[in-house]
Amino acid sequence: MLPKTGRLPGIWLTCILMLLQTPMASAADADAIAEFKRSGRCIQCDLRYESFVGCSFANANLTGAYLFNTNFNKCLLGNAALESSILTNAQLQYADLTRANMAKASLQDANLHGATMLKANLVFANLNGAELEAAELSEADLTTATMVGANMQNLFAINAQLRNADMQRAVLSNAKLNGANMAGANLSGAQLDYAMLNNANLRNAKLQAANLSGASLAFSNLRHANFKNAILVKAYLNGANLQDANFSGADLRDVDLNGVFIDGANFCNARMPNGSLGTCSH
Repeated sequence: MLPKTGRLPGIWLTCILMLLQTPMASAADADAIAEFKRSGRCIQCDLRYESFVGCSFANANLTGAYLFNTNFNKCLLGNAALESSILTNAQLQYADLTRANMAKASLQDANLHGATMLKANLVFANLNGAELEAAELSEADLTTATMVGANMQNLFAINAQLRNADMQRAVLSNAKLNGANMAGANLSGAQLDYAMLNNANLRNAKLQAANLSGASLAFSNLRHANFKNAILVKAYLNGANLQDANFSGADLRDVDLNGVFIDGANFCNARMPNGSLGTCSH
């Protein structure tokens, strides 16, 4: 019952606004489903909550489609056009998205466990909070993509493009990133323990408070990278270029710096390989 003033109480207004902003769990458009199954085309259509488990739609065109919580588990979607599509909470476990175009797509909180995205286009894609464990992203282009808090344990991203990507607090334990271009990437607070980053380009990358324990960075480019307060215990840096990198406050115990180019690197208050504190220049 409304109060005598004729106004809705504040809590009622809040509830109504929340309902209006919540995606409705309604069925997708029946005509859109039929058209997609017939032709593999569904541009800017609504297929939310639908299930296409095990489907085979190579070269499908789903540009700009609304695919909220759609199930594409184990689907064959090689060369699919998914640019600017909404795949939030979508299920894509073990799906094949080889060479798919997912530029500017929203894959926030999507499940891509074990998915294959070889040479896929994910430029400007939103993968925040996504599940990418054991996914295959080798030679994929994720330039400026966002993967904040994503789970990428055991990821394969050899020779991937990750320039200026935002991977803050991402979990990349045991990830294979050899030869990846991560110049300017933000990996602050990321978990990179035992990751393989040999021959990777991390120039100007942000790795503050990241965990790189046991990681391998042989012959990688770390020039001007920021490792402030990072953990690099037992990391392997043979042949790496650390010129002008910032290791202030970092933990470098049991790291072999022989044969490593460290000209201009900042080790102020870092825990050095022998356990001593690095000197600070004034």
